Amino acid sequence: MIKCWVGLGDGGELELPTAVSWKFCYGTDTPCDSFFVRCLWERGQERALSAACRFFAQWEGERVFTGVVDEFAVICGKDGLYLELSGRGMAALLLDNEAMPAEYQRCTRADIVAGHVAPYGVEAAGGERLPAVSGFTVASGESEWSVVRRYACYYGGVVPRFDRRGRLLLDPPGDGGELRIREGDGVTGWEYREERHGVLSQVAVRRRTTWGTQWVSDPAFLAQGGRARRVVTVPNTTGTAAMRYTADYQLRAARRERVRMRLTAAGAFLAWPGELVRVELRDFGANGLFRAAQTEVCCGGGGVATTLVLGDVDSMI
Repeated sequence: MIKCWVGLGDGGELELPTAVSWKFCYGTDTPCDSFFVRCLWERGQERALSAACRFFAQWEGERVFTGVVDEFAVICGKDGLYLELSGRGMAALLLDNEAMPAEYQRCTRADIVAGHVAPYGVEAAGGERLPAVSGFTVASGESEWSVVRRYACYYGGVVPRFDRRGRLLLDPPGDGGELRIREGDGVTGWEYREERHGVLSQVAVRRRTTWGTQWVSDPAFLAQGGRARRVVTVPNTTGTAAMRYTADYQLRAARRERVRMRLTAAGAFLAWPGELVRVELRDFGANGLFRAAQTEVCCGGGGVATTLVLGDVDSMI
């Protein structure tokens, strides 16, 4: 049973009536997590949710969503009177707010959280190993999410994401337990694809006016006949280690969606983005270990089902 409630602007809470259908989408980066619920409603309460600004959901006593209310509608039609409520995850607060332009002589994880995350009531977890960055600049018109993502991805190789309690996670996904999906696990459909366009085989990072170039290659893609090189120019002050970081990031980001498997199975909340999923389907030529990149959970006339979008274990989800 799903339980949903909203947080009001004055700090109060309001529990929503029984949900007859719902959909939760999770992932990383943009678009951010999102939700949609349809509930039974009672005439005379049409303005009851005007102050609703936060949304929470539990499934069998466990928190499965924390987010921001974007829109609600009370609808009367052939299906009766019901409420539709939709919104996004807590990343919406960083996406919707423009950052103040700034130049950091030395930018740390603490600086990013204090200046671009905490002011919006967002809690951050992890990221203690993210490096300090010299000469980090925040451009005019850049969103707070763009600042956080650029710092974490470009310099730390970590794609920031949000958990079910609305916390910003700045650590890479772990390799703990794994979900195993077999033929008899209610699989109703799957799609497997590989994309070569946009995948890089080699990256060269060179300083703007002085000698010094770092070359980084993807041996696996080269062995498969891949030939796509990029040349990245960085300031003269960029150190050798930072140049290597930049090249590695470009390679990982380019193969982010090289492998994608979309799989739908019966059941709710089977896996979360970042978790490992082992696919063992009968007579399937691409069985193996994947990492969940996106999760979509729906409840409607056909019951409850989870759709997982899976990628390579070492890809940037």
